[in-house]
Amino acid sequence: MFTLEAINHGHEQFTGPDFPKLIAYFKDLGMVENIVDIQSGQVTYRSQTGQTLEKTGYQVTIPVSDQANLDQFVTILRNHQAGQTDFPTFCQETAEAGVYKWVIDLEAMTCSYLDQAEQAVFVEAVPSVEN
Repeated sequence: MFTLEAINHGHEQFTGPDFPKLIAYFKDLGMVENIVDIQSGQVTYRSQTGQTLEKTGYQVTIPVSDQANLDQFVTILRNHQAGQTDFPTFCQETAEAGVYKWVIDLEAMTCSYLDQAEQAVFVEAVPSVEN
């Protein structure tokens, strides 16, 4: 069922290194897009039927850098994916690297990290869940 309660349950169940499992869980709910804006704290979820759910998520406490730094960001992302940082730390470091938002396309299975000019700093394929 595509509800904020079900989405929040997924976030509680899967973190950091479990990102592919979270995405699989979201797909099972019928989600096709997830947008996370760490500058405003706005998180948006969109379903296959066009239903949109919004909630307040983590908002960074520092300004997002005007200059995106790809190498710095990729290091931050890899460290987080390896379980070396928690989500708030990941968000703060991401802002320092010039990324303010990411868009997860659950149909294309990509995650695009955007700078303040709405340009993709980095796009990665979301790995499938390994059985």
